[in-house]
Amino acid sequence: MSIVYIVLGIIAAVVILGILASGYVKAPPDVAYIISGFKKNPRILIGRAGIKIPFLERLDRLTLKQVTVDIKTDGYIPTLDFINIQVDAVAKVRVSTEPELMEKAMKNFLNKEPQEIISDLQDSLQGNMREIVRNYFFKRYM
Repeated sequence: MSIVYIVLGIIAAVVILGILASGYVKAPPDVAYIISGFKKNPRILIGRAGIKIPFLERLDRLTLKQVTVDIKTDGYIPTLDFINIQVDAVAKVRVSTEPELMEKAMKNFLNKEPQEIISDLQDSLQGNMREIVRNYFFKRYM
């Protein structure tokens, strides 16, 4: 009878170790792994290893690579002086690892591929560029 308990104990230990081993994650230096679900604040792993509790915690990814965003105007932009210009620019964008900036990036770009991030940023930056061009030429000639 005691041999049965020993075998069951060994099987239980192997199952528990297997479940814990399946929760081992190792984040590369160019990707942030965000482990959330068990605690109020998520844990962020960048270039180090950690353990997530299977079935209770979730693992999400946020790329930290620098991406190039090509900003082109679809047509001509009229300035406040009614001068039409066309602008072509390039922006290099990267997610900061500071906690408050990382939190904002998680809300906007979590689990997105770099191409999706570029597409999202392109729309915002094109609108900002139009506003900058209008204001710059207006202030310059006033």
